[in-house]
Amino acid sequence: MKIQKAKDPNNLTEFEQKHLPWILTPDFIKKKEEFKVMVKIGKVDHPMTNEHYIRGVQLCVNGKCFKRKILKLSNHSEAEFKVTLEKDSLLTARAECNLHGVWETEKKIILCRS
Repeated sequence: MKIQKAKDPNNLTEFEQKHLPWILTPDFIKKKEEFKVMVKIGKVDHPMTNEHYIRGVQLCVNGKCFKRKILKLSNHSEAEFKVTLEKDSLLTARAECNLHGVWETEKKIILCRS
């Protein structure tokens, strides 16, 4: 399975804007404190029709993929996860489109030092 990423993250194509997962987190995250991660598919909502939809969203922390949400057609193209971190970490989100494959983005999380 080929994983697709943005070719130029500073200049996304319209197609990439519709398929890339966006990782949304709080601005300040403390060590060992649970927080919500929202993964929204597309800068504009990805379609969720019988013909074109996101099957599921997966969240990985430092390369360990352990959380996956299956989406229903009645859902928006987004998923929420609860995460607790021990150290600065790399979050990776993957979204599987039934027509256009798996799309991936990453976000570095720096924990609050206070």
